[in-house]
Amino acid sequence: ELRVPLPPLVLGRTYLLPSVGYETRWMGADVPAVGDDAVDRQFHRIQLGLTLIRPVAPRWLVVTGVMASTRTDFNSSFDLALDTSWVAFAMVNHQFEDTPGLGVTFGVVVLWPFDMLPVIPMLSLTYNRGPYVLEVGLPRLTLLRKLGDTVELGLVGALDMQVLRTRFDPELRALNASYLRETQVRVGPTVNVHLGRDLWLSSSVGLSLINDYALLDRERESLNVRGLDMGPALYGRVVLGWRPQRPQAKAKSPRPAP
Repeated sequence: ELRVPLPPLVLGRTYLLPSVGYETRWMGADVPAVGDDAVDRQFHRIQLGLTLIRPVAPRWLVVTGVMASTRTDFNSSFDLALDTSWVAFAMVNHQFEDTPGLGVTFGVVVLWPFDMLPVIPMLSLTYNRGPYVLEVGLPRLTLLRKLGDTVELGLVGALDMQVLRTRFDPELRALNASYLRETQVRVGPTVNVHLGRDLWLSSSVGLSLINDYALLDRERESLNVRGLDMGPALYGRVVLGWRPQRPQAKAKSPRPAP
């Protein structure tokens, strides 16, 4: 997975942050009724995003944005309407004055198209002070220990749900299968390494506690095909991304600010 932020656009107190991303992933599931590796595929995703950040009061930020993702396995003919999904979000972040480094973020995420819920609530509590980074919330859990300025070690857990369109084998096409829905709850140790400037490499190998698949028709209705719940399985993940350095805090003035 490659995450690349583009140069920001500053409009007064409003920051516009465009971004582009690429991801390739392999996934497989055995369906005894129709043959081995019936849903064995490698998927590719290209993502474009735009995020707006604006402070509205001391220690309060409003964060909104939209992301468009196209997914394909390069085996099916590409259809912009069927293979592109949209995510919009609106969040508020508050940093507590009495506890430096402690903040809370809450908001909603809107998905289109969707197969279950169009609107998902989001809530997370973060603590970033000294050598520790803690994030507890939905859909992510992070606990990291900084080793100097170049290495972070810890544990990461996440809930991941997505719908992928692909070309299935004839046995599954006969069932009108057009999409594969993947639901994962994964947890594993993570190592983040600073490669230089703002470039970071994150590697994680762990266990998918829930590793469930479902076949959907063209209208994204479940086909109720049994045998796709894979149970716990190993996973591996590598992310190369850019993480801008935080600006250094200015020294406090001995005089009260006007």
